[in-house]
Parts: sequence; C-alpha cells; structure tokens
Amino acid sequence: MNKKRFFLSWLLSALVMFGASYFWHGVVLNDFARLSYPKEIFLTGSVITYLILGFLVTNIFLMNFPKSIAKKPLTRGIISGVLLGIATYVVSLVIGVSFSSSMTTEYILFDILWQAIEQMLGGITVAFVYISIYEGNPVEVITRKMFGGD
Repeated sequence: MNKKRFFLSWLLSALVMFGASYFWHGVVLNDFARLSYPKEIFLTGSVITYLILGFLVTNIFLMNFPKSIAKKPLTRGIISGVLLGIATYVVSLVIGVSFSSSMTTEYILFDILWQAIEQMLGGITVAFVYISIYEGNPVEVITRKMFGGD
C-alpha cells in the first residue's frame, strides 16, 4: 500500500504540474512559438523534469512536519508544493532558463508566483491521493474537517 500511494502520488502530481505548465506556457502565453529548437525535445525534457518534480513534491510531503501541520494533509501539500516551486524557480533563474528575453523585477515576481502555484497544485494532488487512500473521498474529508460533523 505504501508503494502504491507513493507511485500514484508521484505520477499524478507530475501529470497535474505538467498539464498546468503546458496550459500556461503553450496555450495562454504561447511560449512554445519562441523555442529555438524542436518542440518535441522541449516536451520530452519537460516530461522528465515534471517526473522529477513529482518525485520531489511527494518526498517533501512525506517529510516530518511539525505536529500541527502533519495532521493536515492539504496544508502539508500546499506547503510542500510552494516550497518546491520557489526552489525550482530560483534554480531556473540562476541557470538562465526562461522564455523571456527581458528579466524585470515584475516578471521575476510574477514567474515565481506562477511556479509556486504550479507546484502547489502538485502538492495538493499528493495530499488528495493520501487522503483518499487513508480516509476516503477527499472532498468529504476536507469538508468534514473544515465544517465539522461526522
């Protein structure tokens, strides 16, 4: 069961983050038109990158959190994703990976916010997998914990 949870969390979170990235960069911003190499190479690299990010967000989620956070899987997922998103953006900024040719402060802040949101979606996906396997329907569990009642 532990391996099943881990692999399901890993793969689903990678899929959600990749989908969010593809939608944002490919559909909303049309960044793929600016690629200087074949789109297939970019997408293959993206799939590998998001598999790594899914693995990392799942492992961060499983780390020892303070007791007050450890009991709240959704909060743990959000924190895991945001931390990974910020770290991912900082690494990509340092090595110069960007679709933009001009890096303004506003662009950097907006991009780091997007990266945090994207990886937060992955963290939430991990939380939903763990909630559903441990406690049942995630929507019912979260509603019960937020509004009380059994």
